[in-house]
Amino acid sequence: MSKSAKAVSLRRWSLLGCLVLPLPTWAAAQLQTPAQRAAVELNEVTVTARHRPEASQDVPISLTVLDGEALGAAGLHRLQDIQERVPGLVVSGHNERYAGFGLRGFGATAYNDGLDPSVGTFVDGVYLGRQGMAFAELLDIERIEVLRGPQGTLFGKNTSAGAVNIVTRQPTFYTQAAAEATVGDHGTRQYRASLSGPLVDGVLAGRLSAFDSERDGLVENLEDGAQLNALDSQGARGQLLWTPTEDFSVRLIGERGQQEQPGNVLLNSQYSRETRQRAAFNRYALLPSDPYRREIRLNDPITSETLQDGLSLETNWALSPDHRLTSISAYRDWRFTGDRDADNTALSISQVDTDLGHRQFSQELRLSGAATPQLDYVVGLYYLRQQFDRKIGVRFGDQAAAWFLGDRPELAAVGITGPARIPGNLLGGARQAFDGEQTGDSRAVFGQLSWHPFDPLELTAGLRYTAERKSAWISREVTNLSPLGPDLISQVGGPLLREVALGSDYYRRDSINEANLSGLLGLSYRFDPQLLGYASWSRGYKAGGINLEVIGTQVEPTYDDERATSLEMGVKSRFWDERASLDLAVYQTDVDDYQALTYSQPKDALTPPPRDNLLNVGKVRLRGIELDSVWRLHERLDLRLGLAWSDARYVDFANAPCAPGSGQPSCNLDGQRLYNAPEWSGTAGLDYRHPLDAGLEAFGALDHSFRDGAYATLEGGEGSWQPAYGLTHLRAGLRRADGAWEVEGWVRNLFDTQRITAVYALLGVGDYGVLPGDPRTLGMTLRTRY
Repeated sequence: MSKSAKAVSLRRWSLLGCLVLPLPTWAAAQLQTPAQRAAVELNEVTVTARHRPEASQDVPISLTVLDGEALGAAGLHRLQDIQERVPGLVVSGHNERYAGFGLRGFGATAYNDGLDPSVGTFVDGVYLGRQGMAFAELLDIERIEVLRGPQGTLFGKNTSAGAVNIVTRQPTFYTQAAAEATVGDHGTRQYRASLSGPLVDGVLAGRLSAFDSERDGLVENLEDGAQLNALDSQGARGQLLWTPTEDFSVRLIGERGQQEQPGNVLLNSQYSRETRQRAAFNRYALLPSDPYRREIRLNDPITSETLQDGLSLETNWALSPDHRLTSISAYRDWRFTGDRDADNTALSISQVDTDLGHRQFSQELRLSGAATPQLDYVVGLYYLRQQFDRKIGVRFGDQAAAWFLGDRPELAAVGITGPARIPGNLLGGARQAFDGEQTGDSRAVFGQLSWHPFDPLELTAGLRYTAERKSAWISREVTNLSPLGPDLISQVGGPLLREVALGSDYYRRDSINEANLSGLLGLSYRFDPQLLGYASWSRGYKAGGINLEVIGTQVEPTYDDERATSLEMGVKSRFWDERASLDLAVYQTDVDDYQALTYSQPKDALTPPPRDNLLNVGKVRLRGIELDSVWRLHERLDLRLGLAWSDARYVDFANAPCAPGSGQPSCNLDGQRLYNAPEWSGTAGLDYRHPLDAGLEAFGALDHSFRDGAYATLEGGEGSWQPAYGLTHLRAGLRRADGAWEVEGWVRNLFDTQRITAVYALLGVGDYGVLPGDPRTLGMTLRTRY
């Protein structure tokens, strides 16, 4: 750092010190009465992370709690958006099939249909078997609890990286209604509403919530002028709450969601040498590899649609004042369909149709309570049945043969320098059908005890036994091949090209059967009413699985389970006369047999490498520090600050794939940073309220988040780098002080920051497609409540 830069940095820190250090003195001068003091105290945040209501400051876990009302006010209606409020959380994927969640630097890999999530997502206690099921819009949310580190002794499904626990609002025995309408740039239109109230006074209550959200496309197809990457989603949730007695309740939840993404495209960030050669051979002008131009040239339609239905029944029975029995039965049906121009060009090369279906049934039975005044407990049984169906069809066009042969120097040697001499029927009209099915059963018994030998000290122990069983089959069938012509290219090159590009008929059946024992040991000590310290050791597990892709001789059909061992220490404090809170955690997590996805080296010069190679990395180590804080600077002004530093590195990965174009068969990545693991991420926000006459109130908010750059793929190709970025959002408005109505104007991405939100390897080694984030968007929202 230069001397001038150091001087600027020192001045900034000096200014910060001048602003922050006098705050207690300034605030004390403002607090003259108990009523004034109460007005600036932080509200207590209640969570159920340990299946009992308690203040978040009393839970010896690194967690971030997001208030549903605050998320709605900020316009954060998708899980992709909440990473702006949770340092260390990475949400990636350009649609529901490719969704991925990562915490503390690992887990954000979901590009293979056979891969389970490392970060478990739960909605009202129901585990979602595919991370894409959580890409639906958030609707009528009470709060979201993000728990970092292995979770399993309290949840039905074991997770190795952490858990995202989404809690929706329950029916109420008083009438409650809310509605909002939003309009904005790029055709943004959102409508949300909820209605709750008694159906039978004191016995039966209901709640109905719905939303409709649209946005125009942000990418122009230069081939036909169409606008691509539009959004169109709708959803509804209905609930019934039956409370025949004070000790017994039943909550029935039914929901349905639909999301369409017309023109769900990825924009090229990097062309490989082979792709440039093929384009030159075919006299095709590639567009610049600049995704921020938001332009593409496609000749085939691109669509995707997701449908999801869910039904759950939660029963709670207070067996006594100290013991509660909970049962959660749930069914989920998720379907993804899509068409994709697989070559990402205006040439007639290949088109892919996808039809995926996921059905699951889960049953959790949990007993919790206090065995003695000093001993709290949770014990449970869990069962999950999943079935996944997969149908993928690939259609090849008349220009496919010339494209795939376009980088072969042998053609020029025999005088073929353009596509005209290559018969289109070598591949044109051919079809590949990839079918598959996977079924899985997960059974578990789990429990956790919290013992208070004396008041300030709590000792925690948990244990979990899990049995996993999966079986799957996958097939490939090649049809609709045209007869080969009599010319030399057809007779000599045709069979070889078809073997390379299409392959032959294929069938494989695999299964796994495994068991795991994991657990938790922890202690916490309350030094005073405002300061809690804790330390824990935990072990997390994620089942192995089956590669649901056609594989070659260099790729294993199955992969091993993933095990994470975590050590964590932290403090949680409230200070400054209850006007500030600060949570600080340090951790180290060792992950054995980390499950990752990459491509594998080709077996020869003609054969393209498989891009869906699931493998186990020998060992990965994660170290980091996490900080969350909230400050009530004034009764009208709140500040929140969050920061995460993550040092995620490969420890044992000597035979790793290399970046495309390196020319090496393998690379030693020991000591290198893990992919999808930004080193720094943070969030900050200011909320201001100012009372006016006639019962009105003006308000405003400024939010900022940032994250470091990182490679989004294991092999680290040049086009897979996600640069660092920062996002700033601004909103201001007017409302009734009692919350009956409010109107606000807002700007998202105030400085029109360019950023990449998803990366995917396209056809060919070294070709990458990316999804750029939304540009600056202005709009207005009107809300009303009753």
